[in-house]
Amino acid sequence: MLQFARNSEKILNIRKALPNDARYFADLVLESAPSFFQMLYGSKVNAILKSLFVKPGNLFSFQHVYFAEIDAKIVGMILGYDWISKKQEDWTTGFLLLKYMKINFIKKLPSLLKAMNTTGWVCEEEYYISNIAVFPEYRGTGIGTALITKIEQYAMRKGLKKIALDVEVENSDGVRLYQRLGYRITKESSVKLSGELFRFYRMDKNRNNG
Repeated sequence: MLQFARNSEKILNIRKALPNDARYFADLVLESAPSFFQMLYGSKVNAILKSLFVKPGNLFSFQHVYFAEIDAKIVGMILGYDWISKKQEDWTTGFLLLKYMKINFIKKLPSLLKAMNTTGWVCEEEYYISNIAVFPEYRGTGIGTALITKIEQYAMRKGLKKIALDVEVENSDGVRLYQRLGYRITKESSVKLSGELFRFYRMDKNRNNG
């Protein structure tokens, strides 16, 4: 567990997620991209995210999440996985989405497929940051940097060559943070879901050049 003082009174801890953290996970994923996830999973998105989180072996599982805490209060999180997990857990994730979304999965399938072709692809020997979020009142305090640092340490231990992520073009604060940490924009892509256009930058950081 990473631990450091943010100031003389506050201690920031980065820890692995536990299944009973589901409520915070769902809230923070929606903080990271509220319109996008609502469009993909529908009005029950919060319940779907919670159900995925508590199940091992899928790409939204607690197994892939770290939380940031200040004085034992959850203030942020990061979700990510390596290319092997992506390859092994794609089908399980799809099956669980079908189970939890039921008939709505069929209705949303065209949007889900379009989103998959735009974001979330992971190359060999790569680690992918799927979502990172900090509650609004704690932004600008170094929590995002601490979460990314934790992931970079993990990727280094695993011998992975690159860390990649997708960020909405309009998220200028996020883009600046990633650039400051050494990530570079390699591609811009877009997807239209129910008439709403979402634009993304693919950004990555080569571990050897980090």
